[in-house]
Amino acid sequence: MTFNIGSQHAANINNVAGDQIIHGGQTGYSDTRALLDRVRQEIATLQLKPPAMTQVHAELEAIDAELGAPRPDRQAAAGRVGRLISVLKSAGALATGGSGLMASLTALVNSFGALGS
Repeated sequence: MTFNIGSQHAANINNVAGDQIIHGGQTGYSDTRALLDRVRQEIATLQLKPPAMTQVHAELEAIDAELGAPRPDRQAAAGRVGRLISVLKSAGALATGGSGLMASLTALVNSFGALGS
């Protein structure tokens, strides 16, 4: 079987012979950055103490910079997301942040696929 595919521009292109099963959806870099913006908006509504907020902003900026790099290191960005979640957990934000924060964080983590676990 021969596939002749011309120039394509998309976040995800799947070329599969046989069955394909996708768990957790598919997102591209721009989708992940949009999800990061949603997390940022949810965090802006929190009343975190200055030390925690400083750490949170540092992680958000590092994630955004990594995803915006010419050759993003998704493993490094996923590690930063893990650190972001740890800071939020330590600050009590996961317990008090509401369902919007949890939904946004979950979507962001899922956008990393297997790296998000």
